[in-house]
Amino acid sequence: MSTFRIMSYNINGARNAAGELAPELGAAVIRGQQPELVMLQQLGSPIGISSVERLADRVGLTLYGSETEGGCAFLSCYPIHHIQELQLGAGGQCVQADLKYMGERVHLFNLTLSWNYRQRREQVKVLMGEQILNNPILSCATIICGDFGLPLWGSGQIPLNEHLRRASFPVWRANFPGKIPLWGRDRVYFRGPIKALAGHVIMTAEARQASTHLPLVLTVETSDTREVLKVKKGSRMSSKQPNPVCG
Repeated sequence: MSTFRIMSYNINGARNAAGELAPELGAAVIRGQQPELVMLQQLGSPIGISSVERLADRVGLTLYGSETEGGCAFLSCYPIHHIQELQLGAGGQCVQADLKYMGERVHLFNLTLSWNYRQRREQVKVLMGEQILNNPILSCATIICGDFGLPLWGSGQIPLNEHLRRASFPVWRANFPGKIPLWGRDRVYFRGPIKALAGHVIMTAEARQASTHLPLVLTVETSDTREVLKVKKGSRMSSKQPNPVCG
């Protein structure tokens, strides 16, 4: 059983609520919450003051993943492995990785979906397909989070709720737009032996100024991740299959 603190944060290209480059504001918001894992969306320019590498230096965490402008990446104080960018179509972003913590492994999916409901509906189909979230090799606790582009009436919400568990925290989920939050566009979902113990939307004056999205911070707990898949007695596993045992 392991407990750690995560943040999901759309940094809007390191631009503040007024559209001006202000990467120091986002860095201050992250530092103030002391997360152990940050799942970033909408990265800034890969060079210059808004680069995610400079953001990582400002917050004292290690950068994992691509620095592609507009993409997704991770900041973490624990090792992250097996990073790969996945195609959702229509500009959708999804980065998959594995977090190693306390001898356990947690699958991570960091994403952004389209605001256009038709595009988002197709992106959700790809996301829930056998090549991504329904891939049988995913045997450990899983965190899926990011910008789902969903207003209250958003297409794609029902399929997500049918196959994933939305985190029970934060209780008040509105985080967009940052100045006057009306709906929970940024979300955290789980699958497998993982749950949220606590969580909230960061609604400080600093966070309202730093981005058009307010970040989510959750304390999550994993359990029994070494025994997610149990091999039935008398069954034999092909040597060509990946080892499903976590940890």
